[in-house]
Amino acid sequence: MSCDVAVNRRIVWPKIKRFYWCPYCNVPLLEPICPICKSKAIRIPLSDPGDARIALERDYNILRNAYIYEFSTERGIESLVGKSVALLNKAPYYDEMKEVYVDGVQVGRLYYDPFLKTWRFRLSKVGALRVLDVDKDVIEKIAVEKKHYNHMDVIRTDKEIDEHKQVLLINASGNIVGLGYSRGKGRIMVHSWWGEGDPFKGFERKSELIDVIKVNSEYMNIVEAKAKKFVALTAEKISKPLIASFSGGKDSLVALHIALSLGLEPIVLFNNTSIELPETVDTVYRITAQYGLKLVEASAGDMFWRSVYKFGVPGRDYRWCCKICKLTPLARTVKNSWPLGGLNIVGQRAFESLDRARSPSLWRLRWAPQLINISPINEWSQFEVWLYILKHKLYVNPLYYMGYERIGCFMCPASTLAELALVEQTHSNQWSQWLSVLEYWRNRLDLPEEWITYGLWRWNAPARYRTIMAKRLGVEQRVDDWRKSFNEMAKPRIRKVIKNENSVSIYFENKVGYEFIEKQYTIVNPVSFSRCATGIVLHYNGSYIIINDDEIVLKLSKEEDIEKIVDVLKLMYRWELCVGCRSCEVNCPTHAIKVIEKNGKTRPEVQKPSTCIRCKLCLYNCPISEVYVEHIIVPLLFDDTEAWRRKSREHHNEVLKKIKNFIKLQITKNTAPRKTQDKSFEIPSLTDFLSLDQ
Repeated sequence: MSCDVAVNRRIVWPKIKRFYWCPYCNVPLLEPICPICKSKAIRIPLSDPGDARIALERDYNILRNAYIYEFSTERGIESLVGKSVALLNKAPYYDEMKEVYVDGVQVGRLYYDPFLKTWRFRLSKVGALRVLDVDKDVIEKIAVEKKHYNHMDVIRTDKEIDEHKQVLLINASGNIVGLGYSRGKGRIMVHSWWGEGDPFKGFERKSELIDVIKVNSEYMNIVEAKAKKFVALTAEKISKPLIASFSGGKDSLVALHIALSLGLEPIVLFNNTSIELPETVDTVYRITAQYGLKLVEASAGDMFWRSVYKFGVPGRDYRWCCKICKLTPLARTVKNSWPLGGLNIVGQRAFESLDRARSPSLWRLRWAPQLINISPINEWSQFEVWLYILKHKLYVNPLYYMGYERIGCFMCPASTLAELALVEQTHSNQWSQWLSVLEYWRNRLDLPEEWITYGLWRWNAPARYRTIMAKRLGVEQRVDDWRKSFNEMAKPRIRKVIKNENSVSIYFENKVGYEFIEKQYTIVNPVSFSRCATGIVLHYNGSYIIINDDEIVLKLSKEEDIEKIVDVLKLMYRWELCVGCRSCEVNCPTHAIKVIEKNGKTRPEVQKPSTCIRCKLCLYNCPISEVYVEHIIVPLLFDDTEAWRRKSREHHNEVLKKIKNFIKLQITKNTAPRKTQDKSFEIPSLTDFLSLDQ
């Protein structure tokens, strides 16, 4: 049976790449008129955003194996793959699916079935007709009586057809009108209804990869020239040290090479998360050595493996790993290497994600604001990137030829099951290490084996696709019992939460102590801090928080005061779980906070309370307070997995506003007339900031 999941909400891409096909040269191209034969090209209807690429040898092997799986024979496959280079384009699907275009027509879709753990190939009507031209018995057929069927309709047949097999639907006139999948026991589920009429089967002229490069060479010369001009003019205008971020992937390779082709020699910046595959690291070292470039490496060391046993398995909705392994090492390295700023060339492309599609070609990264980032290939598709690589004969990461389409952390939760299966196949040592982590958390959270084998770990909280898969597997109740899982992940563990109109009380199973608040209380900006017989009291305007041995109580005067207890929880959990990433230390604008190591533990402490400006940037950038607490602890407090979306939560722009106010006050005080010649840096008084958070 087909494993498609209907996508109810259509994604609207702000940028779309248009592809055409030359009817005479029989090649894909990116302009409506073929520059070689001057023929008018046809536009091919790719799924948005149209980030298509040329098929590599590995793709043809996958396609061949998928075809054999479907039809138990190779007969007809040569006709199917046609006479041109194949073009692959990602299509909406809850794992991995690619539209396959050859000879100017879509012959079907190559997709990974997560339940059967294999690549499959679904024929289009064109593809079916091409196969039947060679052998009419390759594909099962059944007769249908009605003039029209809908998707998911079930048709009965006397034929015994193996479950999951594709079946062509034939009407009374003997024409192919649709495609279905066998569900066994004589049941055929309708997948596609094509109706009458024979479509165009494709162009006939034989063409090869060299023809694709030749036909698109004029177009590529133009886009290359635009990219080079953009880099050259920006580098001339922004007189800063030149850097090129190189991940070991194809996009950043092309961006780097564009700079080199201008005679520029940027410093290469490699963000090494230490959970990259070895070929990626080798590629970075090889390319920098090949061009004689200086390499600066922002390394996370063993931070991921030390953190994963504390924070839990990262998820698409729980990406603590990005802050620890990428953003903090990057911020630290940039701050140390380019404190006065730099111009950073990156290989970001608009068609990679919706966020990147909305991003301009020049911007500042908020995690490393010292750098101005530019992407000369922002408007390029994968097709253009590969044409550039082939034209210039660049050495590219060998992982691409193994079947990888994404280069990065090998166990990224954003990966599809198809990608994870490839890692397991090609890098068994790395996968075994990851499996040991998954087994630890599966046992600790009392989850079924399917949580690992079907990649359900890729989501932290219940999610649509995870729930659909869990239902199919019969493990929904165990997998989606988020309260049980979050309670087990919480350390210190919460025993109970009592909420009413005027107070919130949180009780813990073990003592929480007072040191965490004594060393950090200025961050949460109380009007006053005092000790009482039972613990610590933080006073605010109209509300207060009492911290006892195993209890935190908030007395609130207005609903949004609950954010004050959330902030205290952030201080407590990061105190207990700190792994020493030093994000707080790196990002503090006044250097008030420092990570102290004592007795084998690291803890964040406000060393200079008088210089803490209460901006909470150290909380916002902390993977524990901003990810772990918001996605594990806060849901338990609000009894809602989506509580991190609450309106009362303070966000990054509000934090930055406080810092801007600080800078304005600093400038005002340091430029005011002085009685002495002392020009030293002054921190504004604390009373200047009390109004910022009350």
